[in-house]
Amino acid sequence: MRAWIVSVAIALLSALTSCTASQQQEAKTGVDDAWIATQVRTKIATIDAATVSLVSVQVRDRVVTLGGQVPSAQEHARVVEAARSVSGVKSVDDNLRVNPKAPTGKEIAGDLALQARVKAALASQTGVNAFAVKVSAHAGIVALAGSVPNKTV
Repeated sequence: MRAWIVSVAIALLSALTSCTASQQQEAKTGVDDAWIATQVRTKIATIDAATVSLVSVQVRDRVVTLGGQVPSAQEHARVVEAARSVSGVKSVDDNLRVNPKAPTGKEIAGDLALQARVKAALASQTGVNAFAVKVSAHAGIVALAGSVPNKTV
């Protein structure tokens, strides 16, 4: 009986740890990619805190893809170089656009504060499910999307 329990335990243990080499490599690559993405975002944030909210970072098999917008050619070059400088990056696909009218950190902070004030005002309204209304603000203009129980709200 004891030998049978040991045999079952060994079989279960080997089944639990028998990931194929490719499965182990995929898991390691996924962790590496997540780490690289975090490092790239951190480096971009040191360039300009506003830029990190305007730039998307995706990593697959150690290839970084940058998207979004930056306010100047100089910042564009700095963001791409920051991504390339992260240890483990194989290459960088640059899909960034230079947009001189991209919002600054101050403008983004102002929009976020305005958005928060509108959300708070909605939450204080009787009969309004604030979670059913999406609030966004851009350049000081507020947009609302969702549903309310009637027109008077």
